[in-house]
Amino acid sequence: MRLWQTTLIATFLWWAPAARAADPTADAILRRADAILAPREFEATITFTSRKANGTAKTFAIHMWKKDADKTRFRFLSPADDRDMEVLRVGDDMWNYLPNLKRSLRISPKQEFHGGDFSNSDMLRVDLVEDYTPTVLPSASPDEWLLELTAKNDQVAYHRVRYFIAKRDFMPRRQEFYAQSGKLVRRLEMSAPKVFGRLVRPSRYVMKNMLVAGRETEMVWDTFAVKPLGDDGLFAQASLGR
Repeated sequence: MRLWQTTLIATFLWWAPAARAADPTADAILRRADAILAPREFEATITFTSRKANGTAKTFAIHMWKKDADKTRFRFLSPADDRDMEVLRVGDDMWNYLPNLKRSLRISPKQEFHGGDFSNSDMLRVDLVEDYTPTVLPSASPDEWLLELTAKNDQVAYHRVRYFIAKRDFMPRRQEFYAQSGKLVRRLEMSAPKVFGRLVRPSRYVMKNMLVAGRETEMVWDTFAVKPLGDDGLFAQASLGR
């Protein structure tokens, strides 16, 4: 065998495993994680519990619908005082529907969602790839990707997010949320992966308030169905309260 042929084969044998093992890009990692937490269309029911620093807690049952990257709707099922209250997002617009007034009021993406530790943007803007630019950072854990997300716009509550994602299956594990000053303000733990049809995703979120000791909000995903939601009528502002 000629020298150049031997060199070519040796180069190929060295390069091929390295090419197969090439790490995915930051954008690809984020898209895979988004696809687990926020498929293009789904319907879900959630138990949402807000715990205050004084030890009090309040629990809500919520019905959720999400379509595309810009349409989300929540309807409160219980307790009785909150039943039929709704929250809607279409594009950059968000409304809170108050059944006792029979009217909807505009809300800010940075306000707390129903007095808990999630912001409105946390709940309503769930496709992170749309709102953040990701970069891969060195991870202290060999089995995790660590992404740093930088906000693309002012429609989100946090300037920067650190996102920890399992390498094996791209399962989201936790997020850390930072203000523009660099201060850590929230930490989200995602756990208890559960099979929902053909999708496996975390079924329990706990958002810890890093500014107020003892405050946290828990979300348990009771049902989650990836399904077509039909036309956009469900997300029309005029449909609130109906």
